[in-house]
Amino acid sequence: MQAYHFFRPLLSPAKAWTAFRWQLFPAADGDLAALTGTASACAQLAKSFPILFPCSPDWLGDGAFRHLLGVIGNDRAIPCLPAAAAQNPAAETACRQLRTGDAPLAIEVSDSGTLQKLQLASYDHLLLDAGSARNGIPLIDLINAHQNGFQLVASGVVTHELFDWACAKRFALTSAEFIAQADPRQPTDADTTRLKLLRLLSLVVQDADTRAIEEIFRQEPKLSYNLLRLVNSVAVGPRTPITGFNQAITVLGRRQLQRWLQLLIYANQFTQGNQPNPLLQLAAARGRQMELLVAGQPTGAELADAGEAAFMVGIFSLLDTLLHMPMREVLASLPVAPPIADALGERGGLLGKLLTAITAADAGDFELASTLLNGLGIAPPAHATAQIAAYSWASRINLE
Repeated sequence: MQAYHFFRPLLSPAKAWTAFRWQLFPAADGDLAALTGTASACAQLAKSFPILFPCSPDWLGDGAFRHLLGVIGNDRAIPCLPAAAAQNPAAETACRQLRTGDAPLAIEVSDSGTLQKLQLASYDHLLLDAGSARNGIPLIDLINAHQNGFQLVASGVVTHELFDWACAKRFALTSAEFIAQADPRQPTDADTTRLKLLRLLSLVVQDADTRAIEEIFRQEPKLSYNLLRLVNSVAVGPRTPITGFNQAITVLGRRQLQRWLQLLIYANQFTQGNQPNPLLQLAAARGRQMELLVAGQPTGAELADAGEAAFMVGIFSLLDTLLHMPMREVLASLPVAPPIADALGERGGLLGKLLTAITAADAGDFELASTLLNGLGIAPPAHATAQIAAYSWASRINLE
């Protein structure tokens, strides 16, 4: 099976998307051609974010590798060597030569002994598994690495608590698996908040009369304010900023407005402050990616508008996390079409398989994701292109 490409956001301590990690399955540290074939598409994402990707020590003197860096952007590409490269004198010399122009370069670190020997002249980013680093590397070594100028990058950050630990230990970037999980340490929203959200969702799903939706916004000024911020945050085409709800309807059109309302539920509209909300961007990326991937799939009569249904499934797939409610309870309050309910509740049908593949990739289960994508006939290039387009679109949605 041809290798699938997976792009995953890396977060700053403020939980903002700051870089992306590009991985392949089956793992292809030595497959330069696999990366080169997707580099042009990846360059779109690299305009906004540095890209950390696997690199073999054998590539460092290869002209094809230099070309790959140029396509992505020499200052945007962060090749990441395997941990064994630290024991390879030839690789160490090649790394120093590459770093003479301040080119970023990363290496995986699996033990304290290796961490103590690394020099900033060879690498500037150190990739560590968060759980292993927490349990197996002395704190003083992490402190020294940070003080010596290394950028620490944590992978495998599967819980909110592990994210907080990494931030406290001065990790500059972390993986984002924990975002899709509810933080058990945080109090759940009040029941009144849930009811408001579910009422809005119900109206959106039923394509209710504009006046009914507008009444919800009139009752909640902050909700209306956040809608305008959300709509104005991306390139929707208006020559002047949208300043009113009616104007938003006119400029966007009903279908596009419905999409923004689906996103709006993630926008912390009932909380104070402007804390980063990566859940919003993850939901947006899932929705857009599903919409793009379903376009090439055969659909039955029950999916009259497969793209719109796929987008809704992706957006709504994180409602259980947002509302701190089991998905079955969420669906009991939402009059969604049966294929959408089946996909969200049981992972059934085409949309359910697509959602399972995307959520598996978000969680780092690339084997399951690749198997499902291959079974659906989605080729690696089409999957990679959909991811890049979805993340590029979602990255522009910013309420901060």
